[in-house]
Amino acid sequence: MINPGGVLSLFKRVFLSLVIFEFILANTLCGEVCLVRDGKPVADIVVDTNALSSVNLAAKDLQEHLEKMSGAKLEIVSAPSEQFKNHVYVGPGEFTAKLGFKPGEFKNSGFEIVAKDNYVIIAGADIQRESTRFSSRGEGLKKWQEFCGDQLGFGRGGEGKGDYNSPLKIFTNDDPGTWYAAAELLEQLGVRFYAPYADGTVIPEKKTIAVAGQHLKKEAAFARREFCYYGTMRDDGDGIAWFKRLKMGNNNIIVFNHTTDDIFASKEQKELHPEYLACDASGKPIRGYPDGHGMPRYSDPGFRKAAALYMNKMFDAIPDLRAITIGPPDGGVKMDARDVDKYGKPTDSLTQKASQYVWAFHMYLSKELKKAHPDKFLLYMSGGGANEIPENIIEFPDNIIVPLDAASSANMVINSTSRATLDERKKWFSRMKTVKKSPVWDYFLYYRTPEFPRYPVFFTESLQREMQEMLPYCDGKFIEIQPGPYRVEGEKNPRSRLGVHGLVHLMVYWQSKLFWDPGMDRKKMLDEYYELFFGLAKAEMKEFHEFAEEVWTRQESRSVTPTTGFLKEKDVERYFDLLKRAREKAGKDTVYERRIAQMENEMASLRTFFSGLKRTGPKVEAHIVTEPVKIDGNLDKYPAEWRVQLPDNQTGEMPATNKTEAIIAMASDCSALIVGVICHEDKMDKLKADCKLNDNFGIFDDDVVEVYVNSPERSYFKIVVNPNGVIYDETTDVTIVDRDTLPILWNPGTKAVVKKEKDRWTVEIMIPTQDFGKGKPTEANPWGIQVGRTRFTGDAGGGAWSIAPTAGPYRTLNKWGDLYVK
Repeated sequence: MINPGGVLSLFKRVFLSLVIFEFILANTLCGEVCLVRDGKPVADIVVDTNALSSVNLAAKDLQEHLEKMSGAKLEIVSAPSEQFKNHVYVGPGEFTAKLGFKPGEFKNSGFEIVAKDNYVIIAGADIQRESTRFSSRGEGLKKWQEFCGDQLGFGRGGEGKGDYNSPLKIFTNDDPGTWYAAAELLEQLGVRFYAPYADGTVIPEKKTIAVAGQHLKKEAAFARREFCYYGTMRDDGDGIAWFKRLKMGNNNIIVFNHTTDDIFASKEQKELHPEYLACDASGKPIRGYPDGHGMPRYSDPGFRKAAALYMNKMFDAIPDLRAITIGPPDGGVKMDARDVDKYGKPTDSLTQKASQYVWAFHMYLSKELKKAHPDKFLLYMSGGGANEIPENIIEFPDNIIVPLDAASSANMVINSTSRATLDERKKWFSRMKTVKKSPVWDYFLYYRTPEFPRYPVFFTESLQREMQEMLPYCDGKFIEIQPGPYRVEGEKNPRSRLGVHGLVHLMVYWQSKLFWDPGMDRKKMLDEYYELFFGLAKAEMKEFHEFAEEVWTRQESRSVTPTTGFLKEKDVERYFDLLKRAREKAGKDTVYERRIAQMENEMASLRTFFSGLKRTGPKVEAHIVTEPVKIDGNLDKYPAEWRVQLPDNQTGEMPATNKTEAIIAMASDCSALIVGVICHEDKMDKLKADCKLNDNFGIFDDDVVEVYVNSPERSYFKIVVNPNGVIYDETTDVTIVDRDTLPILWNPGTKAVVKKEKDRWTVEIMIPTQDFGKGKPTEANPWGIQVGRTRFTGDAGGGAWSIAPTAGPYRTLNKWGDLYVK
């Protein structure tokens, strides 16, 4: 088993041996091979007639960049021309074999460059995949169902190959080693692929181009190097070409995602096999997400057989598939009510029971996989609601891979987040006989959705530390990243491609380098980047990036308010001041000025960010309770005029039925906030209240009352209570999280008492305020507050009311009310 304390020393030993290997190879040959002299070609580019299309793409890419550098266009030919003494062979073939070249063997993605005498060979381990004959609809689906002998769906998790990119005619996860070699050669010649699209590549001007004598051989440190911005990748040839120049691709393929949808979710399957659906206590199918989608019942024998059939047929259909997930739908795992008591002790939380339930399902699949495909792997995907380590692990199967628990790489800068993530991994490692390399699913940056603020997010030091730590037990990453719109002149509708690449490109570039060389000199890389990408503005842009990285790595909450969180209003002023000075230094209308302007434009929303944080909700008075506070659930002890009816959270209108009233009070010494809520309910006999354990995420499937509070000194705190009186409380404030080690371990001593009557249920909550900071809330310095009620009870279910309607999540901070005491 891996000794986590020895991870870094192991990394150093492995990395040192790779460096020595590359150095020896690269220096065994002397002399150079000239390609262009005085702006005229003195070599051709030779590509075998039977070469893969990705090899032809590599040759064309090399040709185009050499021409941009020198003005000389090297001809691409199928056989070396007598016109030129020197030749560049792109990919292996008949003529490289005559030269005695034998392609190297690689355990992982790899390539090599040979330059000697009068030739250069660039070649790599090329993996270019083809489509299966199956698809998710039409004739392809019919063929799949005939192949399976069952009405199964196809393609919910894809084929592991990524999207088929139409302009390039390759799959986005293809692993074109020869293209990597071409990119490496161009980088040796001074080209830098810092960013995609216009102005993204640094191309030096050289009238004479010569390749140094060498035999360079490189292998990636991580097999899985996948950025994903979904459907946009099908049409974005320039974006995918950039990723290939950065040597991104997957040496092996895995089918991730919510594949159980292919087994149970179609209309035909639901009609044929209603027993595949998990049901609630009333016997009705759990509605799932999106509403009405349903949830699979993992314990059903027929469903298990269908899942095993699907799994094995996927391996039959895609021979180079290494592993597959039989994962839950979007929305996580929901247990059938008949199964809840079968998986664990009565004292176990619902999440713990669900985790055991999922593990038992995987044990069945593991045995079936071992029979049919003993060399393949099952990727354990538990899903939300089942994310505890199962307690029914007796012996860990050698054909199960557990994807590593991962926060966003951007958030690994927070000490408490990093610590919790690594601790969770160690727990899993302790259950395994042998730790197999497994993938990480990473939400890379804060630009995933359009509403996320466009902070300049840089974490170069933290990312390198993370990649070095993971090297012994991780085979790479699947990284979700955000697409964005752009316009083509003359076209009415916008197209889509990689979003905010002015802000994101540096971190993508750095991640790509670390996939191959986790020990790369970070300072050297950054200094070169500042100089080459920003020219005369290098000093200002270095200051900008270093300041932005310092801001992002502050040990404060990512939830920003006017007074709390990692970002301060003065930081924004400094950001734009630095960018303004950089643009002036770069020179008007230069490529350097355009690059800086793009970043500035992408950050433009930050200019009004803090003004937009000013709360727009109502003023909420916390009435002082003069008598000693006694929490007993009796809300009649508070004056009737203290009650405030909550409007609909979406529309702001008052409901006609099932209204909700809140009482907000404060102990006389402000040591406790008191919230009372009256939840009128016309279906008390169907009240949704399954969760019976504190701090269990299953509470969010119940009817609940939620209270959110922040103060001028602290980011927000969240308290949730269901009709059973179960309490879930957590904080987003990094200072408190660091003290308590996890957000959910914030337990200030909250008390809650629930009472149920014929037509309502009520809750009285007392929240100690010692962690909210010094001072009480006043009209001049109010606290932020939100009180909401979420209702799932009833056949139709649904409904949310709040003291400060947000038309979205309760946690929309700038919509909250201002809490004060007189």
